Amino acid sequence: MRHTRYREKWWTRQRVLDGLRRFHRDFGCAPTSTAAYQERQQFTGKSKTGVGNSYPSSYGVLKYFSSFREAWKAIGIETDRAWEAWSPEEDWFLTEGAGIFSRKELAEALNRTPNAIHRRLYGLGIHTYKARGWTLHRVMRVTQVPDHILRKYADRGDLPYLRGSKCIYVDPADLLVVKEIDWEYPPAELAEAVQHSLMTRLVKILNKQDWRAGRPYQPHPKRATSRRWSRRVKSSMPKPVEIIAGDLVQVRQKVPSRRGVNKDIRGRIGCVHVVYWSGNRQKAGTARTAAEACWMARVEFKKGAAGKRLNRTLPLTVLEKVSAPNQLSSAV
Repeated sequence: MRHTRYREKWWTRQRVLDGLRRFHRDFGCAPTSTAAYQERQQFTGKSKTGVGNSYPSSYGVLKYFSSFREAWKAIGIETDRAWEAWSPEEDWFLTEGAGIFSRKELAEALNRTPNAIHRRLYGLGIHTYKARGWTLHRVMRVTQVPDHILRKYADRGDLPYLRGSKCIYVDPADLLVVKEIDWEYPPAELAEAVQHSLMTRLVKILNKQDWRAGRPYQPHPKRATSRRWSRRVKSSMPKPVEIIAGDLVQVRQKVPSRRGVNKDIRGRIGCVHVVYWSGNRQKAGTARTAAEACWMARVEFKKGAAGKRLNRTLPLTVLEKVSAPNQLSSAV
């Protein structure tokens, strides 16, 4: 009886941990399966009862730990988790982080491989491009509105969005500000998504909750120009005159000359190519009448005495639309 009690108490939890450290030091590996561990552990002990042996048996390890991975982790040795079961906490982390973090970042946080993360997302039915709302590419594909127009609304701050690891997500209900979408006859897929989003907001309002609180979609207005040192323009003012690309215009007042060009172009007629809102990036040598941001037009004038066409960027306030037949013929 004494011998039996002695055998049962020999491989305590602390002796098992010490034996695993010795096993890893001697063999330089940390097997995670019972068969792989027994290949090296068998026939290494001098006692059949385990008393005084260098390494614990697989039974002795699994008596205190649910798996070899848990046992190796207890002594600070990280192992491959390829065949380890996914815990509910890991599934929750994947559900909350999909689309926001990349697979590599999720794999590093969970000590998994990127391929394992990809396979688990597929098993949970989580699609990265649909996890956080509608992507701009999906909106463009469904509505046939070009991507640069959608980004224009986003850059102005009119369209809130969430920037993920691979794409930009938007709330379908926020797309109502996009005038280029035919909202009288919207696509069925988009109409259903907008209705669901609006109903969600209505439920929160009826429950006396702020539907904007905790939203991942936030406006991110950008400066209107591409240069980092340019003036920040938050919003554009209405056009002072109704001039669009393709119209013939006449310069009605004298404008400051561009650097190196002293020719007065007052009274000349040209064709408008582009109309845009822009901030003033130059302090000198500009045709602007004020330092503030304003509406500008790129105008091409007919050939002069030198036989060259003249292109100038002018404020809309110094231009007037030409509609008389005699003026139209002189501008051709």
